Amino acid sequence: MSYNNRFGNGGRGGGGGYGGGRGGRGGGRINRIQNRGPGAEVCAFYLDDRCTRAGCNHPHFVKRLGVAHGHTSAVKDVVLWEGKQQAFTCSNDGTIRLWDCATWKEIAQIPVCNVELDIRPTERDKVKKMSEGIAALHLEGSHLFVGYEEPIPQLPGCPVGKIKCWNLDNPAAPPLEFMVSPEMPFAHYRNVWALTVAKNPATGELIVLSGSGDGRIRYWTFDAAMGGFKCGGLMEGHSRGITRLKTVQLGGTMALISSSMDHTIRIWDLSTFKCGTVLTSANEGHANVVMDLDVWVNGAEQYLISGGLDKQVIVWNLAPPFAKVFADTVDLPILSLSVATDGQDAPLLLMGHDDGTISVKELPSFNYKMSFGKVLNNVGHTQPVRRIIPGPLHTFFTVSMDNKMMAWQVTGKAADIPVSN
Repeated sequence: MSYNNRFGNGGRGGGGGYGGGRGGRGGGRINRIQNRGPGAEVCAFYLDDRCTRAGCNHPHFVKRLGVAHGHTSAVKDVVLWEGKQQAFTCSNDGTIRLWDCATWKEIAQIPVCNVELDIRPTERDKVKKMSEGIAALHLEGSHLFVGYEEPIPQLPGCPVGKIKCWNLDNPAAPPLEFMVSPEMPFAHYRNVWALTVAKNPATGELIVLSGSGDGRIRYWTFDAAMGGFKCGGLMEGHSRGITRLKTVQLGGTMALISSSMDHTIRIWDLSTFKCGTVLTSANEGHANVVMDLDVWVNGAEQYLISGGLDKQVIVWNLAPPFAKVFADTVDLPILSLSVATDGQDAPLLLMGHDDGTISVKELPSFNYKMSFGKVLNNVGHTQPVRRIIPGPLHTFFTVSMDNKMMAWQVTGKAADIPVSN
């Protein structure tokens, strides 16, 4: 049997096969596990790392390792500096913060941009106008790339998209700033919402890819003569803002996958910088904003997993013709997602929602396993979860509009959590 046919067949309510089902948070949350509400699938005391009951009857599955708080506005992205056991976060407050992943204390704060706009408030709205601040991070080796928006002297009340790059091996050196040209001394017309990198398949040189709220993707290469990154070109096709960028090797081709507020996903060939595939509602794709993407590699097969404001999570085969192989509809809009593993290395899908909760599904069955968050079991985020990233040793990190980063570790087996009836 083809592996593609095994998605969603492992339990009731998971929406097995095309189209999925409306079974709660994903595969049975409405059909309560043992007649108990969402958030009661596992031990809530262990979730907060404080269960002292010998022989506890509730599964010990995931626990919170720490909370980092210090940002004064929404946290939008997080990257791990694994060699240092540290994490960078960025926020609407215009700062990057570096955290110690052992103590969860702030090590450093880097002011990046001014978020106040020089706009005279109207009588109706007397609140000071602010920019979106920093929206995207990418760490490649010792180079930290940062996407943000800020006014420029020529346009003091109209922020534009900018990118800076810090060399962490030489933190005292000023960062490199990306600009299209002297006439356009910035990176994009709107905030930079997504960043990633790839290697040029012909030369091996680093290509930086940036996606903006203006719907455009630019690619950049390092120019030794000018001592900075030069814009190599524009990748156009999306009609609304870019929400996520991912690079993946597809056979002999390095590809870029982009998701957008225009409800589509595009797959680009990075040898030509041309789009070869568009996944839309016309080919059973998303019917609203596509918020996040991840790539799941299972043996010799690769899958793209996408989630969006239409409450759908969709699995696509990452090989031509890039067919949809499974879909599931859940209770809440999906703002972020990530593939992770349980304590026995079995694959999981984590999804972040607008009420601050995170739901967990088993792969490839898509069996619903649990949900957690402040609103459910008094542990977790209180506002929308904007990013989830995997870490080492079955850990994952989450950031939220509640101004916090949280770190978690999956210690148990997903198979030990009963499937809903």
